[in-house]
Amino acid sequence: MQPTELVPDDVMRRSPSPPTRRVVEIVSLLATATEPLPVAAIAERLGIARATATAVLAELDAAAWVVRVPDRGYRVGPALVALTAARLPRAVGDLLTGLTAKTGCGATLSRIEPDHLTVLDVRHGQDRTVPGIPVGHRIPLQFPAGAAVMPWRSAAEQNTWLATTAEPDRRTASALLTLVRERGVALFRPRADDAGLVDLLADLLAAAGSELLQPNLRARALRQLAALTARPFTRSELDSDADLPLSYLAAPVFDANGSASFEVQLGPLRTSTSKPERDDYIAATLATARALTAAVAAQ
Repeated sequence: MQPTELVPDDVMRRSPSPPTRRVVEIVSLLATATEPLPVAAIAERLGIARATATAVLAELDAAAWVVRVPDRGYRVGPALVALTAARLPRAVGDLLTGLTAKTGCGATLSRIEPDHLTVLDVRHGQDRTVPGIPVGHRIPLQFPAGAAVMPWRSAAEQNTWLATTAEPDRRTASALLTLVRERGVALFRPRADDAGLVDLLADLLAAAGSELLQPNLRARALRQLAALTARPFTRSELDSDADLPLSYLAAPVFDANGSASFEVQLGPLRTSTSKPERDDYIAATLATARALTAAVAAQ
């Protein structure tokens, strides 16, 4: 997604309330940014004084509409997410916490829009805490993101999603939609020769956390980790009794209208899992997805 364009001077002059317009533009800019933005970048892109941007951000931060990420800048905060997304029932947080307690893995809930997904809630697991996408963050809806809901979306949305894959992966992505429709869950893994690197990257990110001196390096490591862990399980792998690496699982959550609007994701990030372990992860994820569907539909 492209960041908000510079606000023309004539638009600002026509505004009945220029200070309000500045607030709107800063919020819009952060809502479409793919990573936190420092004050200097915000001021430059919007053509406003740095002192003005700092004052507006301070007020937004106090209201939790934005959150300051140390050494990186500002991103959309949880209070704004709660206003812009459909209000979720309180049971959602408890259900995600229960999933992490049962499996030891981190879990997230995201809203899936036609062109992007928004992270609504995050729960860290006890086994491994990997810094990742924060609450309120939006990312483009590209394969494999949204795989768990896509089988229940329109043909047009499916075709748009499939078009985001590289040509060699198009057949794999199409087969994944059929498999998810049958099983109700998507499973992803690294290639066998990438499993050790995935483990190393995850451990390094967990150890460094927010203290990593070069935020851009941390962002690159997270992108690389995501790329390495995004190979879908095939039908034969799902049914195999062999020990296999497992990156994460995702299942659809349906709203009151029966639409697959959300995705719950579980992240074991394990270099080896047995068939019974994978079955337990699948069962826990599906059970939580059903409970989340009931909670969302009942609100």
